[in-house]
Amino acid sequence: MITDDPGTPGPGRWEINLVWTDERTPGSTFFGLPLLDANYGVGDRLQLNLQASWNVARNAGQPTIGGMSDSQLAVKWRYYDAGEHGLQLSIYPRVTFLNPGSDSDRRGLADRETTFLLPFEAQKDFPWLSVNVDGGYVFSNEEENRGWMGGICIGRRVIKAWELDAEVHVHTDEHASRAEWIANAGSRVDLSEHATLLLAIGRDLRNQLGRKVALLGCVGIQLRF
Repeated sequence: MITDDPGTPGPGRWEINLVWTDERTPGSTFFGLPLLDANYGVGDRLQLNLQASWNVARNAGQPTIGGMSDSQLAVKWRYYDAGEHGLQLSIYPRVTFLNPGSDSDRRGLADRETTFLLPFEAQKDFPWLSVNVDGGYVFSNEEENRGWMGGICIGRRVIKAWELDAEVHVHTDEHASRAEWIANAGSRVDLSEHATLLLAIGRDLRNQLGRKVALLGCVGIQLRF
């Protein structure tokens, strides 16, 4: 899901997400094959993050192209923790940048500008569901890349090994005058103590920032060790 939560892997533990993504707009398809989201726990409340993907773009009437995405480095700090079922709060600053030597920006597979996102996350578990909320601001030298983001995700564990989720997430321009609204539904299925299947599908409800996304899909595996 797009909406993040305050959870961290734990001291000295890894959480690796390998996700195959599919984004479709009229006349084009954009794949992440796969997206790597690697997280490492430092103490009980800190998480180091690296994210990147191999992107493939197919545009109508043009050859298929592929190349590296931008890379993301981030640190999550859960600064308030009232226990497993209590309120949890975190901050998750992250920088996204073009990989040195990459020409993916010239081929439309990555953004050449460096951006800095400063988001906050909150989570509260209730008897029948869990609620995650995030929100923050994107800083950039380019006005078109600056803006706000936020979302809410509601999850319910159907059985011990199976969770269902639904979210609405929004990205806006700097003045919050134009926005992209995204709706997603997802599921987490625990395959073992160390592996979870990740599934999600969604679409734009409204998009004033670019072409309306007709389909957002992902299939992935989360590994914990």
